[in-house]
Amino acid sequence: MSKGKVLLVEDDQRTRNLLCQVLEKEDYKTCAGDSIWKAQGDITRFVPDLIVLDRRLPDGDGLDFCRKLKEDEKTKNLPILFLTSKDSVTDKVLGLKMGGDDYLTKPFQAEELLARIDVLLRRIKKDDAPSGQVMMKVNGITLDLDKHMCLVGAKKIDLWPKEFELLRTFMERPGRLLSKEFLSERVWSHEFLTTSRAIEISIQRLRRKLGAKGNMIQTVKGYGFKMQEE
Repeated sequence: MSKGKVLLVEDDQRTRNLLCQVLEKEDYKTCAGDSIWKAQGDITRFVPDLIVLDRRLPDGDGLDFCRKLKEDEKTKNLPILFLTSKDSVTDKVLGLKMGGDDYLTKPFQAEELLARIDVLLRRIKKDDAPSGQVMMKVNGITLDLDKHMCLVGAKKIDLWPKEFELLRTFMERPGRLLSKEFLSERVWSHEFLTTSRAIEISIQRLRRKLGAKGNMIQTVKGYGFKMQEE
């Protein structure tokens, strides 16, 4: 099952191919082009859930394209992630002011790119979901994302916000190895890149609160953590 449709607007062919490989490996559908002109047609034909947009393009600046998309009623809610070598604070602020939803500079780590895309798409899905109907159920654990409530069986479990997001991250990816770097970016996002020890402490607290179910969150020495599938 596809996680979503991502339109890539990147003029460097090697980077474009790498992005397609990374995203398709994670079950995203991709459409890629090297210009604003092509992207304009792809938006209509492909109907993406998110755009990864370069700044330096052969037929214009990605900033102007972003601004136009955000001014258009049909595309104003389409998330845009700038991926560019323009890495000054001024460039980042300008990108966000023009309507960009996030800004990642080159060179980049694939894991960080995936985490940022996941956050943006999750935010859109949550905003679009009917109130009271955002539910996740994995391994006997239920998360009500709308009410921010956790149940183990029929028992309500009180979780702090970061514990809730950690559990949600594991439940979205049962059986997958998740590095500490990924958890740091995915759960703490832009607040700060938390330390390895802080992540371990948060997971220890989460395990205790989940009781016997907490044993399903396993430590993988030298890599990170995973939630075992029942």
